[in-house]
Amino acid sequence: MTRASSIAYESVRQLILQGAYAPGQRLLEEELATRVGVSRTSLRDCLRRLAGEGLVRIEANRGTFVASHSSEEIEEIFQLRAVLEGHATALAAVHATAQDLDELTVIATEIDALLGQPDLTDADLFAAFQACNTRFHLCILRASGSKRLLSMSTALLELPLVTMKAQMWPGEVSVRRSNEQHWEIIQALRSKDPLLSRLILQTHIMSTRPRARVAQGISSPALF
Repeated sequence: MTRASSIAYESVRQLILQGAYAPGQRLLEEELATRVGVSRTSLRDCLRRLAGEGLVRIEANRGTFVASHSSEEIEEIFQLRAVLEGHATALAAVHATAQDLDELTVIATEIDALLGQPDLTDADLFAAFQACNTRFHLCILRASGSKRLLSMSTALLELPLVTMKAQMWPGEVSVRRSNEQHWEIIQALRSKDPLLSRLILQTHIMSTRPRARVAQGISSPALF
């Protein structure tokens, strides 16, 4: 991939992750190439890479669209994350350094601080929390010591949040609950207990599925 294609990839990827383009929205190549400052050839290279990651879909004779996900697909994403990140957390319980644990503590503390800002709207709280939450989970993946797990899990973790936002859990109560679980994960990692760390992480991920999936009481297969 050329330097221009790489620049286009990073720029377009961030635009999608930040919700600049809605799920299902068609991406107009000329407009997008102008927006990120690259040629249409470089843009097409980047779009093919994003399609491989599941962030966009390319349809013959129709164009390129921001990916959207059905509730069943979202359920599968959470199931896969629970399996992969659960294993990563078990490894992190053995391999995490003091610096890794300190970084996790800093992130969880930042989320607690967000909850102490009454002027934040639900949308702003959700966006700020998601940024911290992604850092938290990436830190655990890195602490596992497995580059393969990091690579496999990142694509699932960073799927466009805007796709799921309407079904997710914006609002203070759920952010607070989720961060309480973060603190439990940190405690388990500090205790160097792989099984407990795995179980708490998997419970955390499955409890933060879209509300509709939890409310329906959809049964989940064994995670390990």
